[in-house]
Amino acid sequence: MKTTNNAWKAIPWTKVQRKVFKLQKSIFRAAKSGQNAKARRWQRLLVKSYYARLLAVRL
Repeated sequence: MKTTNNAWKAIPWTKVQRKVFKLQKSIFRAAKSGQNAKARRWQRLLVKSYYARLLAVRL
């Protein structure tokens, strides 16, 4: 249990948030400019993203 807690604290949360936000911003830009296929591709990437899952579990 203690090693899991240390590993959890060692996660670079600022980097995780930055990467997820970058993906979200790409989705927004693609959708706004009418590039629906690209937006869906970014969405799929976000859903499968390790960082997005970490952030979802953290919050």
